[in-house]
Amino acid sequence: MNDVYNNIDWNRVWTDQIQKSQRSKNRKECSSIWEDRESAKRFWNISQRDGQKRAKETIKDLHITPHSKVLDIGAGPGTLSIPISEKVGHVTAVEPSKGMLEVLDEKIAEYRRDNISIVRKRWEDIDVEKDLDGPYDVVIASFSLGMPDIRRAIEDMQAVSSDYIYLYWFAGNTPWDEHSFRIWPALHGSEYHPSPKCDILFNVLYQMGIYPHLEPFIIGRTEKYLTLDEAVNEQKNHFAIENEQQRKILKQYFQETLQVDNEKYVYDASSTRVRIWWSVKGPEKMA
Repeated sequence: MNDVYNNIDWNRVWTDQIQKSQRSKNRKECSSIWEDRESAKRFWNISQRDGQKRAKETIKDLHITPHSKVLDIGAGPGTLSIPISEKVGHVTAVEPSKGMLEVLDEKIAEYRRDNISIVRKRWEDIDVEKDLDGPYDVVIASFSLGMPDIRRAIEDMQAVSSDYIYLYWFAGNTPWDEHSFRIWPALHGSEYHPSPKCDILFNVLYQMGIYPHLEPFIIGRTEKYLTLDEAVNEQKNHFAIENEQQRKILKQYFQETLQVDNEKYVYDASSTRVRIWWSVKGPEKMA
């Protein structure tokens, strides 16, 4: 980086954007949208809809063995923890949200996994020495990087990793970002602020002396709904819907913007993501 970029505190840029995003959504943190069980259950069902294709693609690229210890940060309902546990020695799942934890407990019992332990805390509140049983061969944070102090979050990941760290995040605006830029003022009377994307994350890593692999990929997905009410129910968390008036505004917006295919309303949820990974042992180990 040249001197202009070196003088920028990229961690502060990340923090400012996270805080603006949370204020615009009237939320303290990203995990808050998954506090209720029904939202968490919908998340699990969506992840299963494609036959776990994305989870399988994610797992096949991990450097894991039957003896690996894996740390899954922001594990949600077990989208990765459950299938990973089939292939490794042990998985530690870190998850703070009540709804997600309820579904995760259910899935561990349903799939009879005895090699998954759960730490029921936000990553920011973790004591890496007291709460975790490190070191871990692989550390994963899959679309769970809503921590305001991302540098400290990564430093803690490095502290408990003996080898690989994998981060998954967004590249460019998501479909709900693009919709929110247009509809947010009508819904909430304020400007919409998106979360920081992978360009800021890379700059934070670079300033930390970490030079990772970056691999962009596209998740091409469309959601189809029989009714507008169903569309609103499924998407309401992304738009921070809290009352009936907001529901009506979003329903009208969807009626005007969503395409109709075979009498179903189509929500295009395709987005570009990025896989960022490195070894704490250095570039030589990654080669």
